[in-house]
Amino acid sequence: MLAKDHLSRLDSQHKLARAYQVNGQVKEAVKLIEHVVGIREALLTKDHPSRLASQHRLAMAYQANGQVKEAIEILERIVGIEKVLAKDHPSRLELQHELARAYQANGQVKEAIEILERVVEIRNVLAEDYPSRLESQRSLAIAYEANGQAKEATEILERVVEIQKVLAEDHPSRLASQRSLAIAYEANGQAKEAIEILERVVEIQKVLAEDHPSRLASQHALRRLIQ
Repeated sequence: MLAKDHLSRLDSQHKLARAYQVNGQVKEAVKLIEHVVGIREALLTKDHPSRLASQHRLAMAYQANGQVKEAIEILERIVGIEKVLAKDHPSRLELQHELARAYQANGQVKEAIEILERVVEIRNVLAEDYPSRLESQRSLAIAYEANGQAKEATEILERVVEIQKVLAEDHPSRLASQRSLAIAYEANGQAKEAIEILERVVEIQKVLAEDHPSRLASQHALRRLIQ
C-alpha cells in the first residue's frame, strides 16, 4: 500500500475527485480534494504545478457545492501566483476565466466583466472558432446580460452561435450558446426569437435524462417565457 503522500496515490485521488464532480457527487469530490490539497500544501512550494492544480480543482468543487466565497479566495491566490506567466499563457487565462465566473456567481458582476473583457481581448488572436475563445466570449455575454447590457450580450452570442453551426446540432457547447442567446433575447425584449430557439433546444435535449441539468435549465427558461 502506498504512503498517504505518495505522488501516484495523490494523482489518483485528484483524478477520482474530478470524476466525482463530473458525476454529480460534489460532496465526495470536495472531501477528497481537500485531503489532497492539505498534503500537497504541506509538501510542495506555493508555485508547484501539482499543488496549484489541486487547489484549482478544489476551487471548482467548492463552486459546484455552493461555496463560492471559498472558491474565490483560492482562485484569487492562484491567479496572483501565476502572474509570473505570460499574459497569454493558457493556464493563466483559464484561471482568470474561472475567477470571473466565481465573481459573477457571488454577485460581483462588474469585477467579472473587467476580467472577461481582458481575457476575450487576449484570446481574440486565436482562430474565431477556437473553443476557449468562444467560451470566453459566451461568458462575457452572460456577464453583460446580468449587468443589464442585453444588446451587447445579444451581439456577441449571435456571432458565437453562427460560428458554432459547424458543430453537431446536439453538441453541448452549441446548445449552451443557443440557450444563452435565448436568455439574452428575452432580456432585450425579443421574446418571440427566444421562444423559437428554446423550443428547438428543448426538443434536441429530449434524448438526455429527465433530470439532466442542461435539459432542466432549457425547459425552465422556456416555461418562464410561455407562461
